[in-house]
Amino acid sequence: MPDQRPLTANLLLDALSEFERVIEALPAPGRGGAIGRLNAGVTTLLHIAEHADRLRSITTGGDVDPWLVEHLDSSATPPAFNDALEAYRRVQAGLSTFLESATAEGLANVPIPKPIEGLPAHLAGATAEYLVARTAAHVFVHTGELAALASLVGAPDLGLPGAMTATRGTDG
Repeated sequence: MPDQRPLTANLLLDALSEFERVIEALPAPGRGGAIGRLNAGVTTLLHIAEHADRLRSITTGGDVDPWLVEHLDSSATPPAFNDALEAYRRVQAGLSTFLESATAEGLANVPIPKPIEGLPAHLAGATAEYLVARTAAHVFVHTGELAALASLVGAPDLGLPGAMTATRGTDG
């Protein structure tokens, strides 16, 4: 039986997978401090972890990750890259669990009824499906940003967007 997950859920699963692939390939010079006007890898990693966690919290009703809340204060010193990666993996796993069981009807029936802290006010009234699609686009943008950063510090071309196996419905 073919995969019945909505295309938007599959796109976000692929975006999250590609983001992690690029993070894994990012050489050490790109993981720490900023290079020129580009964000440091750890900053982008935290940013995407925050967005993934917010979407997971909105769609599942779960609490936001307390470690992320503590470390997202812009005045704080960025955490160690590996700590941020661990937080990303934790929230990504929770979001992926939701996405893997998502249905088109389920995503269409989860409206965002009012403004939510940290979410632009114009998204009030959007469906979870729209937020999933928007988050996939957002993650792919930052994946490209990190791929450019990786290239600047010596990584080979990572061939984005990759195989996108969830969207294709294949393992390879």
